[in-house]
Amino acid sequence: MLWREVYDVVTSRCVLSISENSPLFEYSARHEIYAPIIVHKVGDSTILTLTMKKNENVDKLIALFPSKFQAEDKGKSWLIRSPLELFSDISIIDEIIKIPSVIMQHLYLKNGKLFIDFRFHESKSAEISNLIIEHLTDDGKIALESLTPRSGAISFLSEMNSMIPITFISYSVPLLNADPLERLLSADDSIAEVEKKLGLKYRALIFSRSPLTKQDDFITISKEDNLYETWGNNPILQEIRKIVNDKSILRLAHFLEVKEGRLIVSFFIPTYDAMEFIRLISKIDFNTEKHPIKLRSFQAYHEGIINKPDRETYSYKIGVPLK
Repeated sequence: MLWREVYDVVTSRCVLSISENSPLFEYSARHEIYAPIIVHKVGDSTILTLTMKKNENVDKLIALFPSKFQAEDKGKSWLIRSPLELFSDISIIDEIIKIPSVIMQHLYLKNGKLFIDFRFHESKSAEISNLIIEHLTDDGKIALESLTPRSGAISFLSEMNSMIPITFISYSVPLLNADPLERLLSADDSIAEVEKKLGLKYRALIFSRSPLTKQDDFITISKEDNLYETWGNNPILQEIRKIVNDKSILRLAHFLEVKEGRLIVSFFIPTYDAMEFIRLISKIDFNTEKHPIKLRSFQAYHEGIINKPDRETYSYKIGVPLK
């Protein structure tokens, strides 16, 4: 199954914005600061991590509010961590990502507002509509920016690439357990898109060429589109997930397939984090004689990757720290 066959399946797109009376939001508005955000769990807490490119205004922000934010110097940027509880209206994010088929594309702070950009299957339109109407507030803190029925991942990635250069990375890992996601990908001609949902296991949408009939742990989202949702727990991917979250590396889109007995992982990240990601996975050891990860492709984003992805790309072993 080719990627271009799945990009017309989950294409309803919604963008919401949230305004807050907080020093961070006010400072972002005053100095036109843009910062992508990653949401992840640390213990029992939900943490927002913002990546801000260093400049005079951002450096002043760190200096002005040292007690409010945990700031980490990454060389060319700052990582700013803040508990979700500090943002009174952001609980809507938890409600959005619990809805089946939702793909959180981009969460970011820009010019004093927090933007939530996500895709979902059209069968969930009524549920999304009810959620939006329920949360729209008279004071304008939560606002609907756009709701479009035909805006898939290709248009999103192209938009992002015009803002921030994107790199496509593909690698493979062994199939190491028998979770539903790997079983279904192995048995059917299908592709999975990993959802950015909190939890111990990663969840993913499965796009299949034909209906899934095997009894397994999955949710049927659309029989007409052969769209399903299930979970995965490959220990190597879990380790990579943990490391990448700890380093706050933004994943813009994330796909899985099974080819020749290995799990193929393909995703798009900002180019400024691409080499950092390669360095991180080069250090992963899974008690095997050979390194469990094989790099397949590493290239600048272009739409041809989606329209005709290279399935037989490079197969370099990763095991030597890169300088």
